[in-house]
Amino acid sequence: MVKKMVKQKIKVICDHCKGNGYLRESNGSYTEVHQCPTCNSQGEVVAELYEQLVNDEIVNKDATVKTLQDLLVEVDKARLQ
Repeated sequence: MVKKMVKQKIKVICDHCKGNGYLRESNGSYTEVHQCPTCNSQGEVVAELYEQLVNDEIVNKDATVKTLQDLLVEVDKARLQ
């Protein structure tokens, strides 16, 4: 029996604006400020937990549900200490 992973949404800091919600553009003698189009000026974007763990190289793409469950248990234990 194959277990499906539940898609869990989390908020992560926007890589484009680094969480500021805006971008600065220097044009010689003056600086322009623009809203970040990636996060709509929120500074955060919604990502799936699995995607973020793979992108951050915490787990590899072939990680099983059991591996992810074990990782979450370890994180919970660390929080309680």
